[in-house]
Amino acid sequence: MRLLLISNSGAPFLEHCKAQIDGFLGSVRTVGYITAARLDDAEARFRTASNALASVGLIAEHMEVDDHIVDRLRTARSVFIGGGNTYALLSRLRSSRALDVLRERVRDGMPYIGTSAGSNVAGPTILTTNDWNVVGTQHFDAIGAVHWNINPHYKESDPLMAAGSETRDQRIREFMLMNDRPVLAIEESAAVRVEGETATIVGTGRAKLFRPGHAPVWLQPGDLVPTDGVPAAPLITTQGPH
Repeated sequence: MRLLLISNSGAPFLEHCKAQIDGFLGSVRTVGYITAARLDDAEARFRTASNALASVGLIAEHMEVDDHIVDRLRTARSVFIGGGNTYALLSRLRSSRALDVLRERVRDGMPYIGTSAGSNVAGPTILTTNDWNVVGTQHFDAIGAVHWNINPHYKESDPLMAAGSETRDQRIREFMLMNDRPVLAIEESAAVRVEGETATIVGTGRAKLFRPGHAPVWLQPGDLVPTDGVPAAPLITTQGPH
């Protein structure tokens, strides 16, 4: 499998990561861009993404989640899923029957790029998203291309800044109490590049790996995401709104 999972699209749009995207895709110059995570401005977001990708010689094709999405996914050379609401994204992929085809193509080696919600949905479930379930989806299993859940937009909170407040680390620990699965939290301007069985932190930010029963580990750009000692847990299906 080949994946580039980016925390955020940044400003200017994709400026901090478009060289990474260009290098990751190599000779593949056409990208199917999926805007299904957007709740309002899907067409405008596609135009913005298309312009940004064109600056590094990539041709973006708007892959809308409609009656043709399954056929288009079967022939796509690469797919890029942008950010928005993760629950809306997963619900739309599932209802259009695109999720299973996307999972199959990614596992067969089609290059996959995600930012924010698009990165979150690459994990086993989306339950470590930062979004609210405003669409009331009841199924949370995702692509499962990596064995760890993903938390994008991670920022370690300084307890002195808001004494007594809840932190992202607490939420992640609560997730692991109910789900025996690691969580990779990715800072802004960071990404993880997956090539087969090897996952490497890239970009200028860091990632923080949370594992049940272990202290969290910071990973710097160039570090590999460790696979030793990670519990092999079955995929947990959670029913009902979260």
